[in-house]
Amino acid sequence: MADSSSVSILTNIFTAPNEAFAALKERPRVLLPVLVLIVGYSVVSFYYLSHVDMGWFLDNQLRVGNANITEAQRAQTVAAAAKIPPMLYGAFGAVSANFASFLIMFIVAVYFTIVSFFTRDGVRLGQWFALLCWCAMPGVLGQVAALVNMLINEPRFMIQDAINPLAFGNLLSIDAADKTILQRSLLGVNLTAIWALVLQVIGYQSFTKSSFGKTVAVVLGPLVLIVVIASLFALRR
Repeated sequence: MADSSSVSILTNIFTAPNEAFAALKERPRVLLPVLVLIVGYSVVSFYYLSHVDMGWFLDNQLRVGNANITEAQRAQTVAAAAKIPPMLYGAFGAVSANFASFLIMFIVAVYFTIVSFFTRDGVRLGQWFALLCWCAMPGVLGQVAALVNMLINEPRFMIQDAINPLAFGNLLSIDAADKTILQRSLLGVNLTAIWALVLQVIGYQSFTKSSFGKTVAVVLGPLVLIVVIASLFALRR
């Protein structure tokens, strides 16, 4: 039987993922990764949103995402936002970052469970959710990199895309200011997110004993579909 202690799984998720997934399938547990992820998301989001110049930040966001808004409306919105204490923005950011991240993982776990229902591989929702939580562990390295980046470089006038130095846009020194939403999203993908996807592929195959082709289709298929639809939508605008 594989060692199912949380410390062993944490070590193996980086060094021997197949052993980690074997232990998780036998005994799914999520307390450690959930706590680590909550701390990571909370610290990075709180620090950034409590230190960035919120008037500048909101004005920049409105200019990028709301081309039809008037200068008067933008100025009014920015002025109202500047009256709210930075700590409140930080707290809201920490809560929303955690909610969004775990909601996405839960939705993906439900998707895997539906696939399991039709393929009858016997994997349950709790097992899939545990797998996804542990697969997100490399993301903590990205959160640490983002925090160090903000500690070294004053984040007061730092756009959100520039927080994580491991994002492709930052690694390739590509300015995302004049890019579409889809292009900015792709440039915002970081190395740890790719690592997490690779772990999902390994974990799915370990849990279901499926072929590599089927595993890749199940894990990456929805992402490819989303990118294709978003690309078609962007072309029509």
